[in-house]
Amino acid sequence: MKMKLSLLCVATGFALMHGAIAASLAEDDARFLRKAGESGMLEIQASKLAVEKSQHPEIRRYAEMMIKDHTAVDEELKALAKSKGFQLPIELEGGPLRKIENLRQLDGPSFDEEYADEIAVDAHEDAVDLFEDAAEDAEDADIKAFAAKHLPALQKHLEMGRELEDLIDDEDDRRERADRSAAKGSAADTTGSVEGKVVVPGTDTKPAPK
Repeated sequence: MKMKLSLLCVATGFALMHGAIAASLAEDDARFLRKAGESGMLEIQASKLAVEKSQHPEIRRYAEMMIKDHTAVDEELKALAKSKGFQLPIELEGGPLRKIENLRQLDGPSFDEEYADEIAVDAHEDAVDLFEDAAEDAEDADIKAFAAKHLPALQKHLEMGRELEDLIDDEDDRRERADRSAAKGSAADTTGSVEGKVVVPGTDTKPAPK
């Protein structure tokens, strides 16, 4: 019985110590840990969808890189948060969750365009801003060092994401032009011939009465 009480006291002591550490974090530092956790989850989940759903080689290549890089950063973040007694989010909610749900509904070029825009570019813009602020202004030295360490990789991800978005947009424009050209050609064929004979638009194609 005494041993159980001793173990309970030790566990309670650790819990209180971790709570004190978490409580000692500045509000902005705690916010950074939370937002960094959400950002990593969004990138990993969205990129796993891209590997599963996309047939575009460049989308898949970028997504595979994001899974690898963000998983490694996520492991470091978890260790950092644990050392500060801070509980990272374990699931997405709000805007990030809506982005994932939206991607799940899309396929083909529509998926590629949304992934490039919302994940490769927009999500990385948010992550870069978040890590820049923490690298400059975080009060906790470990959090500040973590943000500064990973900021260059996020900036590179954003640069590559913008290139990917441009590529997908260019392909989408070419596809739309090809579709319009094919539609015009189809319309011209319809108005310009009847049963294989050339017909001048506006003339009567009916045979003359005998």
